[in-house]
Amino acid sequence: MILAIETSDIVCSVALWDAEKKQTILESNLELPMQHATLLASVVENALRFVEQTISDNLGFEKKIELVAVSVGPGSFTGLRIGLSFAQGFCFANRLPIVGISNHQVLAKQVRRPREQLYTMIDARREEVYLAKLEFSPEGYPEIVEHDIVLRQRLPEVLQSGAVLVKPFFHELDAEILQKLKLKGVTVHYKGEYLARLIANLGHAKFKKYGADDLKKIEPLYIRPFAGVQ
Repeated sequence: MILAIETSDIVCSVALWDAEKKQTILESNLELPMQHATLLASVVENALRFVEQTISDNLGFEKKIELVAVSVGPGSFTGLRIGLSFAQGFCFANRLPIVGISNHQVLAKQVRRPREQLYTMIDARREEVYLAKLEFSPEGYPEIVEHDIVLRQRLPEVLQSGAVLVKPFFHELDAEILQKLKLKGVTVHYKGEYLARLIANLGHAKFKKYGADDLKKIEPLYIRPFAGVQ
């Protein structure tokens, strides 16, 4: 069973995912901004207790955590640190492997028919966005091949005709930008979400392909440096 954690934005999302069945056992999504530090430990504890006490053995679900997958952003500096610090502590205490998954990968995974020109966009504030280009491996795992910070207004210049852009539903783009993207032939997917079950799915694929990340060295994907990073 995989424990997945997402705390990079407004939702505190936790999922337990059966790797063998490739099925979500439980997922909790709490949209309570600025409360991740207070909520996360209790949400994980309640989820584990629910599975242990409620899920019948004859259903055949895994009950033992074998891997932790955690969002590494980009996103809220504080939120990322909360999720990653908890995941690291949990893994140290239980001697478990860990994998970090970027929110760019989570957004890309929600495109049903991946194209060569696939981009994902995450709000970076200051009228800027984190923009990433991704390609899918033969196994269907999205790999980040380019990432940068660009001004929102420059998106129609940067993206090529025929590209697909995926953005979270809670990060807005001005109507003028959307119109320019449409005229250029860029398809925009508006309804991207950060969900722990998707992080679990991607974490399973990453672990199979590359193995675990270094528990002591895993870091958030900040892209833009800030005072807390040397």
